[in-house]
Amino acid sequence: MKKFHYLVLSSILMVICIGNTQAQSDYRIQSVFIYNFTRLVAWPADYQSGDFIIATYGNSDMTQEVQEMAQTKRAGNQNIATANFSSVGDISKCHILYIPSSQSRKITEIVDALKAKNINALVVTDTRNGINNGSVINFTIVDNRQRFELSQDNARAMGLNPGGEIARLAILAD
Repeated sequence: MKKFHYLVLSSILMVICIGNTQAQSDYRIQSVFIYNFTRLVAWPADYQSGDFIIATYGNSDMTQEVQEMAQTKRAGNQNIATANFSSVGDISKCHILYIPSSQSRKITEIVDALKAKNINALVVTDTRNGINNGSVINFTIVDNRQRFELSQDNARAMGLNPGGEIARLAILAD
C-alpha cells in the first residue's frame, strides 16, 4: 500500500512539474514574440528615444522572462527597460504592456486608462476575449502552436502603426 501511495504521489508531482515547465515554456515563447513586436510596430516619434519600456500588469511569470530579455537585447537603438504595474492608477508611459489572463477582467479598464493618459502602448493579452476588450495583440494556440491575433483598429486607437510584416504573421481580428 505504501508503494502505491508513493507511486500516486510521484505521478502527481510529475504532472505538476510538467505543467509548470509547459507554462514557463509558453511564457518564454511569448517573450520572444514580444521582443519581435519591438521591431514590427511603429511607435510615435516621442517614443523613439530613451528606454524602450516593456511592462507587465499584475503578477505574472512573464515579468521574469521580460527582465531576462532586457538584460541582453535592445529594441533598435533603445535599451530595453522593464516595469510592473500592480494597479491601473500606477500605469505610466510604456511601449508594450502585457496583461496576463489572470487580469483579463481589467483589460477594458486598463486600455481606457492608457487612452486617458495618452499612452501609446501595444497592449498584449493572453485571454480568449482580449481583442474584443481592447488589446492590440492577443496570444492564442492554433494547431498546438503559439500564434497571435492582431487588431489593426485597436492599434490605431492606441496611436500605433503595425507594419505589413506583423499583419502577415498574425491572425487578423478586424
